[in-house]
Amino acid sequence: MNKRSKRLQLVLELAERKKQQADQFLAASRQRVEQDKRTMEQLDQYMSEYQQNYLGVNAEGLSGAQLHAQQAFLQKIQDAKTTQQQAMEQNRRELAVVEQHWKEAYAKVKGVEKLKDKAINAENMAEEKALQQQLDERAQTIRTPFI
Repeated sequence: MNKRSKRLQLVLELAERKKQQADQFLAASRQRVEQDKRTMEQLDQYMSEYQQNYLGVNAEGLSGAQLHAQQAFLQKIQDAKTTQQQAMEQNRRELAVVEQHWKEAYAKVKGVEKLKDKAINAENMAEEKALQQQLDERAQTIRTPFI
């Protein structure tokens, strides 16, 4: 490699580092979205179990204070679900942005790789042409003893 291909190699290395960073951001963002889903499933399950328990206990009869406390607790679970839903939405939006950034970083790496390959091919062709020209010049200057 010489000149242009060396410079493009440096650009390629920088693009690959940015893509690796984008890979890490993408993995972390996907992990947050998956964790949000698991958390929401746990909250849904907890709410369902608590409601079933609430209905079973309520059938036996509760005092007003106990009924109020259980309804307040159910409301807290619902509030936690609402907060979790908002966090999920935010993390999904963030994931979309991170995925777009990753796609751009990936495309840049591929583009720079193609440019570098073209530069190497052009340099190799130029070297071959120069070598062939030198061989042709030598062949013309060397006289055979038969002439």
